Amino acid sequence: MKFVLDEEQVALRDALDGLVAGNRTAPDLWKRLDEMGINDLAVDASPVEVAVAFEVLGRYAVPDAVASTAGVPDDVELATVATAAYLLGAGERVLADSVAYAKQRRQFGREIGSYQAIKHRLADVRIALDFARPLVYGAALDMSPRSVSAAKVSAGDAAYLASRTGLQVHGAIGYTQELELSAWFTAIRELQSAYGTAAQHRRRILDSLLAERQG
Repeated sequence: MKFVLDEEQVALRDALDGLVAGNRTAPDLWKRLDEMGINDLAVDASPVEVAVAFEVLGRYAVPDAVASTAGVPDDVELATVATAAYLLGAGERVLADSVAYAKQRRQFGREIGSYQAIKHRLADVRIALDFARPLVYGAALDMSPRSVSAAKVSAGDAAYLASRTGLQVHGAIGYTQELELSAWFTAIRELQSAYGTAAQHRRRILDSLLAERQG
């Protein structure tokens, strides 16, 4: 399944990407994001647009993005979808960095990315993220508890796989302060339990399926 964004959603994604790409650590970044209405997304935009925005924020690891989830602290389902989208973006960033490193790191006279073992690990991450994306955006359309939980679990698992694979691809240097990879790993692990752990969301999916079957 492929989720296709409409023109307005693409415009939001591109505008946000352009703003954040070169200003991720700028002190006034959140002021600029506020001017774009990011904190008011839940009021002024659809859940799909919230997902679009938070996937971009996740790809650049914008600080405090999930903590401010669209300004609606009581809307747990929307906050969960936003977190799933943020995890999706984080996983994409870790995969991109890992692929770039695999292309430049040489061992035994050739790039490590040319070895099948590395290719297969990176391909597994690509597949996991591609399978998670329609669940995240499908949940933004549906917003049912089962869909939201499925999105959170799949995005969390895919992002965690990306971080684990990234560490394996980078080797020992991935644990050093010279690279941001260890910080990504820590952030992803923390976000996996934000707005419900994987076990809690799997249980909610199971309860929903059992209730549907019995009813």
